[in-house]
Amino acid sequence: MQTEIFNSVSGYGKDAISAAKELVEINSRLMSKVLESQISLANLYVEGSEKQLEVAKGSTDPKEFIAGQTALVEEFTGKLTEAAQANAAVAQGVSEELKTWFEKGVEKGVKTADEAVQEAVKVATAA
Repeated sequence: MQTEIFNSVSGYGKDAISAAKELVEINSRLMSKVLESQISLANLYVEGSEKQLEVAKGSTDPKEFIAGQTALVEEFTGKLTEAAQANAAVAQGVSEELKTWFEKGVEKGVKTADEAVQEAVKVATAA
């Protein structure tokens, strides 16, 4: 009886470690994608700042300055929209991956628990 309990607990531990490793891998991929996104956004903001300075330095007329700034706003609105859409896609992908991970863990946990209960019933009825 003790051997069965030990084996059952050992199996739970192995399953938990395996699930934790999978979660760490998912988290690592997410953090890599978030870091890439943050670097991309930082580069975008630097680029925008440089272009604003160019427009400010090259403009002598207020109308020309406003027109240049308006063009920059339109340009960077599109780029920021693309970045937001890319981030939403990353979030959706990670959400699906976590959902799959969770469902797989629940399914495996239920199966393992069911097997443990059946084994305990066999041992109890045999005694």
